[in-house]
Amino acid sequence: MSNILFNALKHHRAYIHRELGKMTPDTLPGRLKVLGNSQMDIYYGDLDIPALFEEVTAKVQEAGITDEAAYLEWLKANGGYVEIVLSDTSRWVLLPGNEPGKYIHLHPARYSPHSMRVKATVLKTALACLLAHPDGALPGLSSLNQIRKNILGLSPVKDLDSCEHLWEVMRMLMAD
Repeated sequence: MSNILFNALKHHRAYIHRELGKMTPDTLPGRLKVLGNSQMDIYYGDLDIPALFEEVTAKVQEAGITDEAAYLEWLKANGGYVEIVLSDTSRWVLLPGNEPGKYIHLHPARYSPHSMRVKATVLKTALACLLAHPDGALPGLSSLNQIRKNILGLSPVKDLDSCEHLWEVMRMLMAD
């Protein structure tokens, strides 16, 4: 469905994994700007993006929604958003889109099955670490802080004991 607005770099593990293979240290900072500075949920389930869009389209059509005006009215009648459940039990939130022609803004629901809640700085750090260590090796403290400072412009971490969530995100992104 071409009317779905979906930031796959923020919300779809398989897409992030593929894109990581195309990134370089020079292109990484520009690509990471779209991640912002808040939290997001990354879907790591089995639905690829075309299947995801197909199921979302079917759910919207099942609700009798056939155009943007009806969609916006549906959201308004439901408090501004609608949550749907897809075939793999993952939960997704539908919001109004803010790009012309893309009126269905889609993202995983918070703490949905097959998703992980991640701070933007952790995702940025994980991507930079995986770019520096494509084998998935965990960086040492000095290497990690050089990556955070020199590539991302982030403050250093005090110790590796505080990095368990970062390691979890890195493992999730590397999974097949």
